[in-house]
Amino acid sequence: MDNVFELDVIEVAVPLKLSSLYSYFIPKDLSHQDIVGKRVLVDFNGRKLRGYAVEKIKKKFTEKQIEKTKSIIKVLDKNKVFNEKQVDFAKWIADYYFAGIGEALSIMIPKGIRVKQINDRREDFIPKINTLSDKQNEIYTAIKDDIKNGITKFYIYGITGSGKTEIYVKLIEETINSGKSVIFLVPEIALSYQTLLRLKERFGSICAILHSNLSTTDRFGEYMRLLNGSAKIAIGPRSALFAPLENIGLIIIDEENEGAYKSEESPRFHARTSSIFWSNYNKSLLVLGSATPSIESYYYATKNYFKLYSLKERFGGAYLPDIKIIDNSFNYNNDKFLTLEMIEEINKRLQNKEQVVLLQNRRGFSSIIRCLDCKTDLLCPRCNITLTYHKSKEKLICHHCDYRTSLPDVCPSCNGKKLIKIGAGTQRIEDEISSIFGFAKIQRIDFDSLKSEKDLNTIFEKIESGEIDIIVGTQMIAKGLHFPKIKFVGIVNADIMLNIPDFKSSERTFSLITQVSGRSGRVGDKGFVMIQTKNPEHYSIVNAKEHNFEKFFNEEINYRSLLEFPPFFRLLRIVVRGKDENAVKNDITKIGEVLNNFKNDDFKIMGPTQCPLEKINNNFRYHILLKAKKIETVQELIRKSIKSLKVSGKNYLEIDVDPNDLF
Repeated sequence: MDNVFELDVIEVAVPLKLSSLYSYFIPKDLSHQDIVGKRVLVDFNGRKLRGYAVEKIKKKFTEKQIEKTKSIIKVLDKNKVFNEKQVDFAKWIADYYFAGIGEALSIMIPKGIRVKQINDRREDFIPKINTLSDKQNEIYTAIKDDIKNGITKFYIYGITGSGKTEIYVKLIEETINSGKSVIFLVPEIALSYQTLLRLKERFGSICAILHSNLSTTDRFGEYMRLLNGSAKIAIGPRSALFAPLENIGLIIIDEENEGAYKSEESPRFHARTSSIFWSNYNKSLLVLGSATPSIESYYYATKNYFKLYSLKERFGGAYLPDIKIIDNSFNYNNDKFLTLEMIEEINKRLQNKEQVVLLQNRRGFSSIIRCLDCKTDLLCPRCNITLTYHKSKEKLICHHCDYRTSLPDVCPSCNGKKLIKIGAGTQRIEDEISSIFGFAKIQRIDFDSLKSEKDLNTIFEKIESGEIDIIVGTQMIAKGLHFPKIKFVGIVNADIMLNIPDFKSSERTFSLITQVSGRSGRVGDKGFVMIQTKNPEHYSIVNAKEHNFEKFFNEEINYRSLLEFPPFFRLLRIVVRGKDENAVKNDITKIGEVLNNFKNDDFKIMGPTQCPLEKINNNFRYHILLKAKKIETVQELIRKSIKSLKVSGKNYLEIDVDPNDLF
């Protein structure tokens, strides 16, 4: 019988889709205190990987096992870069979303080793008087009373311009004064710059901003300020939820309905769901807020999972804008996209020295290039999706895989010369408005027009100073802008979101119309909005016109119940993708057979079938959708069958808990 030895080892998480920890011996010249909580270099099956030294344990080994177990090659950090609480959070993320512990830690801890030395310009936080309106103060006072009664989860539904941020600031102030720390999440940093400026101005350098646009050194530096306690407020998009703060007292998720809070890469976590676990773990308050709540969150608020408070008046006495729907269903002109009525309104506003916002939620110049001879659309060869023409680059571009090619003179299929441009993106609207109002200063804001966050901030400064007359943009302009001179908003095509075949299309349409409409008339005179649509009677558009979220919710929730979608049923989606379509079909079929072996009345299996986007970047895609009233039901199903859910060769398996869409 082999001798057994009990030895100290370091458990290391590697950044792969593996839920296990792996044991490595401690190098002879180091102790475990020198290693745990730091990143390490290890040999993993012949590959050198950067891993995370999670803990020291005692483990029993035979002599043969000792020979096979490797030592840590190198410790990469001088100081600890993560704590035990983060490891617990990573383990929960890995278990809930079927990811690796190391994968979860890799999104928590920024890359980088060195921290840039910053001149210590940090001022102490000095409480300042933050004046609230009567309604804001009523809600703030009520929340404080609720906290005394043990209520810890809140939802603030506030119409655009109602001043939710002022209540957030008071709650942050209260939390900081009590010696605790705060996490404040925003959907996208670039579009929340006015909110961030206010927080930085209010709380000074105890704020640390975490986001991917920072340099590696700056981001790691901000992260370390949070870890060492010199910063107490972490601000950022979804990954800021993982800030290494001690004594977390408050988590705020602003505009919680935004899709940006769901990761599309493994770990496919949702910041809202994850924040519920994290607030429970830390015994902290959780506050969600939005002008357009997600159907799921608002439903849970009506069931008292969140304590619901509503702000239905704009701050400072401003009024919500009047909204007019223009039936555009009889406009068959493929060259003109602005109705005469909207053009006249824009002219009137420009004559009054007011600023105008035009929303067209589609990038590029035209969305389809079609040959009139053979009736063929020009498709991306990698995705089988229509290519978008970008006039500014004179290119056809795929918005899914970034394939690019020049606009041909003749049809690639039949050599016909009658190629026409169908549909309009922001570039085409910019061209049209420029040809009508040549004297106006026009600024396009979309993914293609911005090189950096600095560009966007410069544009915002120009809008604020009145240097720009007309802003044309995608949904990037729908949120977070607070400029007094914007009095008119024109929505060029409200149907773009509505025509997407997804269970959240109506919700996204209502939200986008409401949010962009909210940019007008935030100060002073009442604003005005025009909506061009071919669906003037659709409930999402009619209720957005009437500023009636509750009515929209009541109609939408009935459809969700009827079709068995969230919040009544939870979803888990399994996607197999790969270059060989037959291999992908075989794998998804086998996975379907495995799942059907466990079938019972507690869940439903839909598919397997092709994904709506059947091919992206030369990868064929097939999926299965699982539905159950409780997410634990389908999670347990996956755990039972996970060892049998194998894919062949170079195929890739995705498991998506609570998918944001079903494309």
